[in-house]
Amino acid sequence: MAKSMFKLFTKFLDLLHFLCIGIGGVSICVMSIIICWGVFTRYVLQAGSFWPEPVSIFLIIQFTFYGAVACYREDQHIGVAFFVNKLPMKLQIVQQYAIPILMAAISLFMLIYGIELVAITLFQTYPDFEFIKVGVAYSPIPISGGIMFLFSIEKIILLTLKNKEAV
Repeated sequence: MAKSMFKLFTKFLDLLHFLCIGIGGVSICVMSIIICWGVFTRYVLQAGSFWPEPVSIFLIIQFTFYGAVACYREDQHIGVAFFVNKLPMKLQIVQQYAIPILMAAISLFMLIYGIELVAITLFQTYPDFEFIKVGVAYSPIPISGGIMFLFSIEKIILLTLKNKEAV
């Protein structure tokens, strides 16, 4: 029963992971096109567009937070394996648990204070681009924090299962 629940949880996290990769990829592609358009209008047409910069800021926030979450799940974040491998085995096990626990704490911080940030800035607008609300632009902070918390829980469960099998 518990294993089937965990498999269902993992499939849900796979979907979230795919969604984060998609949002990050689309954001960076669209942002690249928009920046090229801004440069083209400024230097070729001699009439700069006002909208590429605020839209690019919105997209880089999306890319940064959702991309970071996807990288965390894939273990593509910075690791210091050389130093960890030099530790005694018991400390290596402690370190294996410390990383996802600390990431869970950081992600809860992002979730809680990100919600506050979004609530405070929800009705503020960018002066040049009034239909993008500042709070909406900051919404990836709490959303990615919540997703990263779920990924941290998954890593803790996987470590526990792996260490049970090793014993």
